Amino acid sequence: MKLDRDVIIDLLPAYFSGEASAATRALVEECFREDPEFEKFARGAGGSLEILKAPIVQPDSEREKYALERARMVTETRNSFLWMAVLFSLMPFLFHIQNHKIVWVLWQGSALRGLIFTAMAIFLWLLYFYTRGRKEPMPQRVKFLWLAAFYSVLPFLFTVKDHKLIWLFGDDPDVAFIMGGIAVIQWGLYFYHLWKARAAR
Repeated sequence: MKLDRDVIIDLLPAYFSGEASAATRALVEECFREDPEFEKFARGAGGSLEILKAPIVQPDSEREKYALERARMVTETRNSFLWMAVLFSLMPFLFHIQNHKIVWVLWQGSALRGLIFTAMAIFLWLLYFYTRGRKEPMPQRVKFLWLAAFYSVLPFLFTVKDHKLIWLFGDDPDVAFIMGGIAVIQWGLYFYHLWKARAAR
């Protein structure tokens, strides 16, 4: 589990004092194995981490607990998007054999289902790469912003056939209206959480 260095630095006081939990020691030692230069700096006599290496009479257990919880949430969110992205990327390739021929499950008859799953896979990969660069858990308003953008784009998916644009939901506009309704709800939730975040400042 690769964590941001700032999170590891938060755990170093408890680690160097010998008061860290087994989970904290495992995280710090894994970081040291992956980055020997950082370990050398952390254990050295000089540098900005000197204060962290000083013996701690009363380790800040609340800070350690917060750092571990923050690391857990960041990692779980990133991993959940990764596995969902992989799953939805594989779905369009599902097939079965019928009359000695390969039949693609999501592309049989209409390409609509296959394109929707492909769009969802792209969306989840974007979310995954976005969370990889984050040091903090994703705020609720950001999640709703991504969902709102995704459902706002879905009704406008199209294919090109005979040099013409064909809207995927053209034969079933009710689905487009449902997607639009979900998008409106997600946008409402986004602006609600945005308002809450600004009011809390």
